[in-house]
Amino acid sequence: MTEQFHSISAQRGAISAAQAGLILVLLLVIAGGVVLLTGIWPPEEESPAPPVTAAPPAPPPAPEITELEEPVVEPPAPPPAPPAPVEEPLPRLEESDDAVRDAVGDIPLGTAGQQYLIPGNIIERSASVVYLMAQGEVPYKLLPVSRPKAAFPISDDGTQVVTDPAGFERYDALTQWLQSLDLESLLSSLEWFIPLFREAWSYYGEDPAAFDMAVVMTLDLVIATPEVDLSEARLIRKEAVWIFEDPAIEGLAPIQKQVLRMGPENAEIVKAKTTEARGLWLDQLSGSM
Repeated sequence: MTEQFHSISAQRGAISAAQAGLILVLLLVIAGGVVLLTGIWPPEEESPAPPVTAAPPAPPPAPEITELEEPVVEPPAPPPAPPAPVEEPLPRLEESDDAVRDAVGDIPLGTAGQQYLIPGNIIERSASVVYLMAQGEVPYKLLPVSRPKAAFPISDDGTQVVTDPAGFERYDALTQWLQSLDLESLLSSLEWFIPLFREAWSYYGEDPAAFDMAVVMTLDLVIATPEVDLSEARLIRKEAVWIFEDPAIEGLAPIQKQVLRMGPENAEIVKAKTTEARGLWLDQLSGSM
């Protein structure tokens, strides 16, 4: 029985030793897992990864070259327009004398011109002068120069009677006065009064606008005076007066015969001055339209 006990004890001891070995192995396995899981055992050093070389930065893009536009220069603003001058209203026709005298006051008019401005109704008288001259008449009573009182001298050589050239000298002073007039300044000063001249013209029952061309007709009549030396034109007696034998001369308008009586030299000056007046008058009319 004792041997049986020892045998059983030996078996138990043998089992215990096997079990102990198994337990030990299990413990080692568990311990290793724990070590690995908990990091107690130092991990195997990993070989360092090769350094990553950064790619060089891309060069900045080349600036795009664009053509520079010309700067737009705004034109300077124009200066403000000066206020329009306030035009003085025209005086009434019957009250215009002083205004006319003031307008031409700085223009040399000579004694004859100053005498013409003394009486009143200057514009009305001037319209009457144009009205009569446009019909070929000589308005002696309205002009600032007096008509020679002595009869025009004649020359009789026994074979023919002609105008004495000495009579031409009587018109030298008048011709010099006409030649001295500054027509451009005179017409420019009177331009403002043209509507009043037209109004005065209408008193003859004419269209006011017809005054403009009546002035031109008057000047044209003087300019159209033929070039005739009366000292060579024969005169014949008709009743109590002398007339020209040549009907072409005798048939001229009175104003044209008056120009011829001034003599060839004076007539040339008068016609030249009249031509100047015509051009200035037409320029003035075209500028006022």
